[in-house]
Amino acid sequence: MITAENEIASRTPGEAAAPAGAQGNKPVGPRHGKAPKKPGLSKRTRGIVTAAVIVAVVCAVAFSVWFFLFRDKKDSGAAITEIAQLGSIQSRVEGEGNAMAGASAALTTQANCIIGDVLVNVGDTVYQDQPLYTAKSPDAEEQAAAAERAVEDQKAVIESLKKSVTSANDVLKDAQKALGEATALRSELTVKAPFAGKLTDVTEVTAGAELAGGSTLATLVDDSRMRLTLYFSYAYENDVYVGQPAEVSVPVLMYLTQGVVEEIHKVDFISPEGGKFFEVTLSFVNPHTLTEDMEASATMRTAAGADIYPYGSGKLKYNNTATIVAKQSGQVTTVGNLRNYATVAAGETLLVQSAKELNKQIESLSNGVKSAREGVEAAEKSVADGEAKLEELEAALVTAQEALGGFDVAAPISGTVTSCTIAPGQEVQGGATVITIIDTTNMLVEITVDDRNIPFVTPGMTVELTDWNGAMYIGTVTNIDMSASGDGSMGMTRYPVTVSVENYDGTLLQGMWLTYSFVTSEAVDCVTLPIQCVKSIVDDQGEPRTVVFLKSETRPENAVDFTPPEDDYYGTPSYPSGSEGFYPVPVETGLSDRYSIEITSGLNAGDEVFSVYEMSGAYA
Repeated sequence: MITAENEIASRTPGEAAAPAGAQGNKPVGPRHGKAPKKPGLSKRTRGIVTAAVIVAVVCAVAFSVWFFLFRDKKDSGAAITEIAQLGSIQSRVEGEGNAMAGASAALTTQANCIIGDVLVNVGDTVYQDQPLYTAKSPDAEEQAAAAERAVEDQKAVIESLKKSVTSANDVLKDAQKALGEATALRSELTVKAPFAGKLTDVTEVTAGAELAGGSTLATLVDDSRMRLTLYFSYAYENDVYVGQPAEVSVPVLMYLTQGVVEEIHKVDFISPEGGKFFEVTLSFVNPHTLTEDMEASATMRTAAGADIYPYGSGKLKYNNTATIVAKQSGQVTTVGNLRNYATVAAGETLLVQSAKELNKQIESLSNGVKSAREGVEAAEKSVADGEAKLEELEAALVTAQEALGGFDVAAPISGTVTSCTIAPGQEVQGGATVITIIDTTNMLVEITVDDRNIPFVTPGMTVELTDWNGAMYIGTVTNIDMSASGDGSMGMTRYPVTVSVENYDGTLLQGMWLTYSFVTSEAVDCVTLPIQCVKSIVDDQGEPRTVVFLKSETRPENAVDFTPPEDDYYGTPSYPSGSEGFYPVPVETGLSDRYSIEITSGLNAGDEVFSVYEMSGAYA
């Protein structure tokens, strides 16, 4: 079916279009409705037409045979060549983006308020900190007062909680003190020798016996050495010194031994004869035949060798003496070497009393300490929670006070007022945007760069920008968002890049559409060719090669073996052959732009290479 739209296309060549209105409701024949009879061709005319058609078909077949079989390829046109040149080439990235203000500010009300004075109009230029409008808010004033009361109330709560912490700590200290005392008492249930020595005056004790606290068990003496205290005249004050040797004598045993001065005390002992003497204590080894209170004396010598004699004799004393006592009451469970004249070592256990009742007391006190410590922790946590709540209330107070003072508003940035929706006396809801300011002295252009070129983009690099009228601007890359990836269309990932443009003259307008271009890489003093001169072929070994067809009188040594494909439908060859003086030589390429490509190896400047075939005018 042929519609009104394609009717013209369905007519045979030369057929005229029907006049306008010919296909309306008018009749197309005589009044009785029959269509008029079309005039026909005569027999002679039809014969002439048939003969003309036959001749045309024969001519067409003959031309096709000549065109595809016998036509000289020279008819396809001459090979066009290019000369490799030394020059420079740049790889550039281009695209489009919108300009927008570098900075903007939308001022919103902090809470419901009533507008006072409005100090600016749309289109005004304002400067940072310039007053814009005044306002007041009864709601904000009440909120600030309520926040202040809440802060003061919470401070009082915290002070009370801190007192609770102090009380809990006092309870803990008392419990710990009681536990410490009980623990110390338990250690006193074991009686040990305070030093090495010999036991005397031992009280007989058996296991199972009950001992009262303070009961004397024995006397422990250290008789390994004996001590003797004598008095010497102050005439020898400078002749006696600590460590000085002395000869000790025990008359009752007629025993002489060597001792040493251990202590000197400058006392004032006055003899009945009126002599003045100082005290000297000597020490010497006990041969285990000497006992306490034996009479003894000693002599020393001056540096000149004169004898020094004491004022009278003295009594021998043991080196150390201690009374062993059961400090606590309790039943005896173990009795050690608690015997008269028994020799014991320092720290040796002499007697152990039962700790059963004391252990119960200690366990109870330990539980009391644990409970007291938990009480302290709970009290401290209450203080911490209270202080955290106080911080929240103080932050709320600051916010309320800021909201209260935020109704007299100044410009946060310099720029142009683009909207102002308030008037004096107007009631405005909290959160409403009332004034908008934009700063167009510095514009931003958001562009996107694909993953092939984003490695070449760096902060601070320059970007050329052009508006619809051809005016050029120079921008600087200020931000590269590597976390965003765009939509990844066409198999590429795109990254947003922000370009900053100075716009002090104001010619770059908000929302203006711009094209951008920047250089990603550049090669200088390199061999270049038009891009169509570089061909991709498959050599006779089936390897893909990048080549140029070098014009040369002889075959180059690095020419590759290559069988050109058959000519195209019109007989035009795809590549030149050696018979035409062109040979495929491999090349390596580098940078390229829309028109040229860098040849990094395989070709020299001045070499002539094939480009394309010139189309013949007969079938171009």
